[in-house]
Amino acid sequence: METRSATRLLLVLALQLCWVAAPVSSLPDVSISSAEGTSPYYRAPQGNFTSKSCVNGRLIDARTCLCNPCWEGESCTKYVDLYAPRFLVHAATAVLPINASGVVYRAWSTDEDLGLTCPLGPGEPARCPCAAVTYQLFSSPGDRHFVLDSATGVLSRPAPPPASSSPAAKSYAPLRTGRTYTYKLMVQGLPHDDQSEELLYDLLDLKIYVSSDYARKVPWT
Repeated sequence: METRSATRLLLVLALQLCWVAAPVSSLPDVSISSAEGTSPYYRAPQGNFTSKSCVNGRLIDARTCLCNPCWEGESCTKYVDLYAPRFLVHAATAVLPINASGVVYRAWSTDEDLGLTCPLGPGEPARCPCAAVTYQLFSSPGDRHFVLDSATGVLSRPAPPPASSSPAAKSYAPLRTGRTYTYKLMVQGLPHDDQSEELLYDLLDLKIYVSSDYARKVPWT
């Protein structure tokens, strides 16, 4: 029995030694980009890097660049905007009184580049240029009833000028009771010098109705 136990022990030790001594093949260099939803790291397939090689990123080691958000490639030179901005709703109606002024509507949008292409969280790594957007208002020629803030998506109604003879009064467009004003809003990604694809966008249909009994229809205002 002791001989069998000793033999088994020797066999186990021999197997462990074989496992430790087995050659380990190195993994091939591969690129891991944020387009695959994993991480912003990109490992070069061959060669060495210098501090100037990571054009839009920083050097991690002699063979690895950490690209800035929205950048890919061996040297972080490929700009990517993978997801289009999207409105939360694509049709909306606002009801206004005849003497409305100030903010009348705000368009809300999202961009999945923030969180998928770029990391979430505070600080510089969370900056996401490919998730930045701009808003645009499409109206009939000569329509000056409302003004859109291209950065925030806030649509506002200018206040009437104090004097009817002032230059601002000539360009002021009064609202008409019972009329519905129709517009299209567009949200679009910001252009980039290194971007080769067309800008991604989304559209929203907006109707603004001017009511004579606004207080009764919208009692919470």
